[in-house]
Amino acid sequence: MPMSQIKTFKSYAKVNLGLKVLDLLPDNYHTIFTIMQEIDFYDIIKIQKNNENKINLFCDGTAKVPDDKTNLCYKAAELILNNYNISSGVNISLTKKVPIGAGLGGGSSNAATILRGLNQIFKLNISNKEIKDLALLLGCDVPFFIQGGTQISEGKGEILTPININISQYYFLLVFPSFNVSTKWAYSFFKKDLPNTFDSDKFRSFQDSFDWKLFENDFENIIKSTYPEVVEIRRIMETYSSVFVSLSGSGSTMFGVFKDFLKADIAYQQLKNYNCHIVKPLKRN
Repeated sequence: MPMSQIKTFKSYAKVNLGLKVLDLLPDNYHTIFTIMQEIDFYDIIKIQKNNENKINLFCDGTAKVPDDKTNLCYKAAELILNNYNISSGVNISLTKKVPIGAGLGGGSSNAATILRGLNQIFKLNISNKEIKDLALLLGCDVPFFIQGGTQISEGKGEILTPININISQYYFLLVFPSFNVSTKWAYSFFKKDLPNTFDSDKFRSFQDSFDWKLFENDFENIIKSTYPEVVEIRRIMETYSSVFVSLSGSGSTMFGVFKDFLKADIAYQQLKNYNCHIVKPLKRN
């Protein structure tokens, strides 16, 4: 039997424009408030049907990830094949470019890409709501990547509101420090309820008058006390004309926002001892 066609998908990363850690829940998770912004920085995923009735996962690229059942790609494929009684299997090739433990949602994006990809390949016609419900079974960040673009994220990260802001003119400089951050470790510093003085209405209104000063990531003070190199990365980007600098997610990626490519490139030249990339924000309809 001839081999089926290989389909190729881009699995885009995200950054967080501000991240507030709020109430502690009974299950020891915290509620959050953040704006997630999809960016033009991605892993490559190739998917092909097979007749073996099993999932074969192959991983390569710059980040080392497991290629067994613990990988979110495998879990996402298993979820689709089992839930929709699909008898054939799939071959999945994952080429990693997005670092792990970087606060860019790489693994969550991979899972969402598999869900969307298999929906397309097997012509399942799964509704947007249903595929987001499946995504939530894989992780709180995964539903964001079903739609991407720019979205307010609340609750544990699963309550999403698409928003329309015009930041397409900016360039984002991603800087990957020499360490990774465990999300569980970062959240362990927020053991108790925090005083909830956060006014989310200020964020909701910024669509009319966009102000970078509104954005702040609660994890940055934690990360910089343990890993002071983020302070130096921030200093350099602020020195070279960034309009905004922040940690993404719980780290370790730092990113700067610049008004044009030239300014971003000048900062890049000062930081090129690190793994750096200049990328654009993505806008979805």
